[in-house]
Amino acid sequence: MIIDALHAHYKTLAEHSDSKIPKPGFATARVSFAFNLSLDGELLEVITLADQKGKRLVPVDMEVPEPAKRAGKGVTPCFLCDNSMYMIGDDSKGNPNRSKLAFETSMKFHLQILQDVDDDGAQAVCHYFTKWDPSMVKEHPSLSAVLEDVLAGGNIVLVLDGNPGYIHDRPKVKAAWLNHRNRSSSQVTGQCLVTGEYGPIARIHPSIKGVRGAQTSGAALVSFNLDAFTSYGKRQNFNAPLSEDVAFGYTTVLNHMLSERRQRLQLDSSTTVVFWSERENGEREENLLAQLFDLRGVDESGESIDSRQDSLQDLETTRLVHDVLDRVRRGQQIDFDAMHVDSKSRFFVLGLSPNSSRLSVRFWHVDTVANLVNRVASHHADLSIVTPNYRKSEFISVREILIETAPRRDPERIPPLLGGGLMRAVLTGQPYPQGLYTAMIARIRADREMSYVQAAVIKAALIRRMRSRSQSGLLNELDVSQEVKLTVSLDEKSTNPAYRLGRLFAVLEKVQQEANPGLNATIRDRYFGAASATPRAVFPQLLRLVQHHVVKAEYGGVSDRLIEGIVSELDDFPSHLSPGDQGLFMLGYYHQRQAFYQKSNSKE
Repeated sequence: MIIDALHAHYKTLAEHSDSKIPKPGFATARVSFAFNLSLDGELLEVITLADQKGKRLVPVDMEVPEPAKRAGKGVTPCFLCDNSMYMIGDDSKGNPNRSKLAFETSMKFHLQILQDVDDDGAQAVCHYFTKWDPSMVKEHPSLSAVLEDVLAGGNIVLVLDGNPGYIHDRPKVKAAWLNHRNRSSSQVTGQCLVTGEYGPIARIHPSIKGVRGAQTSGAALVSFNLDAFTSYGKRQNFNAPLSEDVAFGYTTVLNHMLSERRQRLQLDSSTTVVFWSERENGEREENLLAQLFDLRGVDESGESIDSRQDSLQDLETTRLVHDVLDRVRRGQQIDFDAMHVDSKSRFFVLGLSPNSSRLSVRFWHVDTVANLVNRVASHHADLSIVTPNYRKSEFISVREILIETAPRRDPERIPPLLGGGLMRAVLTGQPYPQGLYTAMIARIRADREMSYVQAAVIKAALIRRMRSRSQSGLLNELDVSQEVKLTVSLDEKSTNPAYRLGRLFAVLEKVQQEANPGLNATIRDRYFGAASATPRAVFPQLLRLVQHHVVKAEYGGVSDRLIEGIVSELDDFPSHLSPGDQGLFMLGYYHQRQAFYQKSNSKE
């Protein structure tokens, strides 16, 4: 299903005349330099194609002949786009014998393909390889100024002096390459699992690059490299027969999307997400879902969206996102026709994680654009909670949620598998994983502080759990009353004991702060964890202490009446609070704290 959808998307893009997707036999590679050759094959100049950013060179993306798949310590040349070891017989690794062997192998490879081609560029390449002496690298005048950068390993392409474009783009050279590629096709034929057609079966699939944490040389989505994985005497990818065209198509389009930040989202250090529309011109749907997934305005590297997309288009998408979220909050239907969005088209979301030299599928979801937009918007509506003054945006991205579960908010310490479970809940509308709720409670108790994101997630998790139980008929009257009280801001009428205890703790802390201005540590630092789990062991003592603070506080009488009003609805202090009630305690604490700040601002 996944490979079928990827291959179909490749065909959709390849048929579009303006598409940048590589055609069969070609691939997108990162290129740093171009060697300018004379008709006789002399190296006249080294042209730097990479952009200088700070102290490093950033290669440019270019469509080149499909590179060979390299494995082990052998030498395997690529056609007209390779690193210095294959192009000049030298590199920075200090192994001259291997570099010399690589250059000689590359020379034979290029002569085999190009020596009979009637083209000036092809003949210039042949002359270059036959004349070049690897021992003269350090003395060549055209290399001296950039030798260190060239030897660093960036890809090199070739140009013919006085002629536009690159040699690998010349029609006769491309034809020679495709003829060679067709002659090198797999000798094993069979029925392709995707198309059902008979033809050459790919022995090894091209590598997938761009998944964070995977090998820099690329990883495989389909791979059989041990006897334990094989069956019926078949070896390597003949165990999962895919035609060479399908193998090329699905890997090419996946690499293309992984290189497009518009279609990629980094959930955590081990989960990379790509998404796409089945429509030929599905950029509008992709931009809309991209911003709904990540509402921070920046991607995982911190780069502004405006720098990677057309600013006007991005501004329009932002308006659409706000309109969608506003309609969902008011209980109105989303008008997809007015948004010029094809609501009935299918949309695909794929989560990938590294697994040594392979890739594992963390999650896979297919649905219509309308269903996905509604579910993601409902996710944000469930997260809606009173926003503190210091926060610029009320919206919370999926990545922000995951970071809040990690110690010290370190992205590298996000609990594994949590990102996949959270995304599945967002995409399907199902309850959030229990591990997310538990991780938030644990972090709040450990850090003795509660952030806006953590409060929003606790509220959303409780709402979805109660909603799920209600739909399954497992909700009792008490649960129903609690769901009503999970509001955006403070609910002073709530009689839920855990919620009121959280409010009470916030009031006690505020009285202590008013009585002792500039206090470095409050009762939250010492008692918050115990108060949220075992109230009976903590609150009697806190209520005795607060009497001293009420006397000293400027508005002690007001606080005393507020404490009395909260306590009056409590029959007793529970000995223990369940995990669900601990979340309600923390929600009451957060709501009451924000209510204090809102009242202060309104008075000002």
